[in-house]
Amino acid sequence: MRSVVGVCKIALRATNYAAIGRVGALASPPQLRQFGAAASTPACWNCEKNSVLKQHMICSDCGHLQDVDADINYFDLLSFPTNFNLEGQQLTQRFRQLQTLVHPDKFSNKTSREQTNSADWSSLINKAYKTLAMPMERGQYLLQLEGQQMPQDNSTLNKEFLMAMMERNEEVEEAEDSAALGELNAQIVRELQAMTKKLGIQFEAKDLVGVKGTLVEMKYLLSIQASIKQKQQSLLGS
Repeated sequence: MRSVVGVCKIALRATNYAAIGRVGALASPPQLRQFGAAASTPACWNCEKNSVLKQHMICSDCGHLQDVDADINYFDLLSFPTNFNLEGQQLTQRFRQLQTLVHPDKFSNKTSREQTNSADWSSLINKAYKTLAMPMERGQYLLQLEGQQMPQDNSTLNKEFLMAMMERNEEVEEAEDSAALGELNAQIVRELQAMTKKLGIQFEAKDLVGVKGTLVEMKYLLSIQASIKQKQQSLLGS
């Protein structure tokens, strides 16, 4: 009976994880806003020129910070090719550079519109970074750019995988100390790293069916990892 309850818990947590990943998701694949002579988008709100935007945000003629483009491709915003494989340190460096560029403190003496734009851009940059920094979120975002989404059920999973997840859940429940939990977590970390490499290969091959299957498996592992952390905290508090 405990085994059945365990696998149900995993499924519920995994479903919740997928729902969380969809919060704030764009209704349609994001498109890069273009400013140029032939562009149909609004000109700079300050100088009214159709200028090329520096860093996708700043008018190259008057230097004013433009209104936030909520539909901008996160990879474009952070100056990365739209690709699953990316270098984490470079991503963090780019994130910090952009946050410095639009930090609200730099616009405290500017117009109210620029102050608002600064806060909006800072929030969007932060959201883009968090999305691209985590393999699970990055994979889901790339699927979204392809006009697809994660499966809403477990149809992509085989019984062997679900049984393995049930056994993992039992191991977490039966673990009696932080050392045992740490070992279980280390195993999951290694498997998640392997899945991340697998996703890179699948995206390169445009194997979106395979991508979905790997992301669903990753979702389950992340759910169990969350259970491990929760029990570790419980043991520390006892």
